[in-house]
Amino acid sequence: MTAGGSNNIATGSVTLIDSTFTNVGVGIKTAWTPNSSPKTAGSLVLENIDLRNVPVAVQGPSGTLLGGSSGSTTIPAWGTGNAYIPTGPRKISGPITPNPRPATLLSGSRYYTRSKPQYESEPRSSFLSVRSFGARGDAATDDTAALQAAIDSSVASNKILFFDYGLYRVTNTIRIPPGARIVGESYPVILSAGAYFNDINNPKPVVQVGASSGQVGYVELSDFIVSTQNAQAGAICIQYNLASGGLPSGMWDVHVRIGGFTGTQQQVAQCLKTPGNPTVKKECIVAFMAMHVTKGANGLYMENVWLW
Repeated sequence: MTAGGSNNIATGSVTLIDSTFTNVGVGIKTAWTPNSSPKTAGSLVLENIDLRNVPVAVQGPSGTLLGGSSGSTTIPAWGTGNAYIPTGPRKISGPITPNPRPATLLSGSRYYTRSKPQYESEPRSSFLSVRSFGARGDAATDDTAALQAAIDSSVASNKILFFDYGLYRVTNTIRIPPGARIVGESYPVILSAGAYFNDINNPKPVVQVGASSGQVGYVELSDFIVSTQNAQAGAICIQYNLASGGLPSGMWDVHVRIGGFTGTQQQVAQCLKTPGNPTVKKECIVAFMAMHVTKGANGLYMENVWLW
């Protein structure tokens, strides 16, 4: 974290959690000082960091900021930069209070993590393509039936469903049952449209994982986007119902993106901002909720899931 020097720090911030340094002279070098600039740059937060033969944990431009150990030690929580406390902002460089860690989120003393499945060892015969079931992905064709057939077939045959890139327009709920493994190509979009999703008093899921809250099962979902087209006042973009015992179900790089991009008909031409006007145009109510994890669901691991 030294690029640019103390007067022009090039690093915005670094947060390091549940990590280990082994047999290095210095863990982290930083150019940060209380007077460095830009004022918000160079912030560093460490939490639950193991050091094994690391004499200096953090080194600043004038020497050691945080000592290490020739043996083994753990840094509970430590930081440099700007802290915001009830009495206002202040500069810090020292120990901080670690965040509470609910036991259900842990594996040992660290947060549970699991790498995104790449399916690199699976043969070609283990995959089905949504295009093979007639899905067009052109943002105009109604792909509801084709997508549902592809999902159901992949689960029944224990295959991995490959979502070729495209914008798949759907006019009814896409139901993902237990056992599904779905991976997208360069973030294809499931794009809801039509009256079925436009009743704000009777919201409906665009993508529903599990038929009912608490249904037992397991899924792997990665690399696709759920969005809406035109007015969709009753669209719950993702409803997650599954209860996964044992190995958690996973969602990696599955995003909800509402409005503002080509194909949505929810851009400046349709929904220009009107500051100070409390009346919202009905055609610009474009979703009810990004994601609903229902009360009976559990055992869901989400990594890099953006709801925006």
